[in-house]
Order: sequence, then C-alpha cells, then structure tokens
Amino acid sequence: MKTSTITIEILAPIQAVWKALSTTEGMKAWLDWLKVETDWLQNSPVVFTCFDKKGEILEYKGEKMIFKGIIETKMENKEITFDYPEQLAGIIKERYTLNEINAGATSVAFTQTCTDEKAQSQEEDQKQLMEMLKTKFFILELCGANL
Repeated sequence: MKTSTITIEILAPIQAVWKALSTTEGMKAWLDWLKVETDWLQNSPVVFTCFDKKGEILEYKGEKMIFKGIIETKMENKEITFDYPEQLAGIIKERYTLNEINAGATSVAFTQTCTDEKAQSQEEDQKQLMEMLKTKFFILELCGANL
C-alpha cells in the first residue's frame, strides 16, 4: 500500500473549489467523463462511473470502471474523503484537503492511497487529475465565469 499527496494552488475562492469537489454539478464541470451518484452526505454511498468519448463505460483489466465507495469525511470548505472498499483499479482512499490562501486563492492537497500494484502510476495519475481541476478554474477565470 502506498499513499502520496499532490498539492496545487487554484486562483479561485475556497467555496468555488469546494463546490467542484463536493457536488455532482461541480465534479461534472471538470470531469465531464464522470457520472456521480450520491446524496453527498457523510457516511453515504457514492458511485463514480467513468465513460469514454463514445459514452461507453471505461474498463480496467476487464472490469468496468465503476468505483463504489463511501463518503468517509465531509467538512465543508475543508476536506472530503472517499473510501473504496472494493479497491477497483487499486484505489483504496482519496482525500481532498482545502486551505484558503486568500479570498481569491485556494490550496488543494489531493491524497490517494493505493495498492502496491497501482503505486507505479499513482503520482502521475494524481498530477493529471489536479491539472484538470486547475485548468477548469483557469478557463473560468479567463471567461469571467463562475463554477
């Protein structure tokens, strides 16, 4: 088992970043290939389904990429943690921790715990995911829009 953390800074208020990480609409805004099913309450089930450009469910080693988990921790504008008991694709737990830098900037630490098998590509996958989040806010800022 390996745990690693990637931290990024986003030029957006903490409330906007929180919305991107803790609502169905917010996640869809930066992960358009992801379907989220949950009521977003702590200790509730959550299902993340990954789709390709054709609308087909993605597969990993012959298994459909449908991540079934639990929202383990949810503290508004601070932290959200997802626990994945089935460990699909080697992912055990994901945590997003937010810290306000100032009124217009937020630090996001993305911590992921994976099986040893997944550990080899873990950090690169984390970097890509965080760059997607950061890019979404950069585009919104350029357009003068909000999430």
